[in-house]
Amino acid sequence: MSFKEHLKSVMSQFFVIATLINLATFILGEIFRPDERFGYDAFLSPLIYAAISLVPMLCMYSKKELTIKQHIFRELLQLIAIEVILIGFGLGAKCLAPENISLTASFALSILVIYVLVLVIAWLLDVKTARQLTSELKSFQSRVSNMSE
Repeated sequence: MSFKEHLKSVMSQFFVIATLINLATFILGEIFRPDERFGYDAFLSPLIYAAISLVPMLCMYSKKELTIKQHIFRELLQLIAIEVILIGFGLGAKCLAPENISLTASFALSILVIYVLVLVIAWLLDVKTARQLTSELKSFQSRVSNMSE
């Protein structure tokens, strides 16, 4: 896969990540801070967190095809990097407090859930694309076969 294709793949995940972050923010907010209300600037935080989470994905680009073990290792490394970066950012931005372990743990769990959901959604989209390409290839092959007869 070229870096351009990798970049396109990562950027397409941005909107899925931002949407899932909105959902996680709502759920965690309702649980831990139900009385807190935000201004319009709060709409930026899911976009910022989504953009920050793309950095490890962009850094993990590989020109060569990875084995299953290498791919799984890379995904685990990305997850750890995303967890560390986002928790660090949350602590630095004062969205998380070190003394509130349950909120930080819930935040870390939500990152894991979002990461897995993004992988599943990306896989489902890839399967759909593969099926469409296979169908188009079969159609093309049958047209070529009919032309040669």
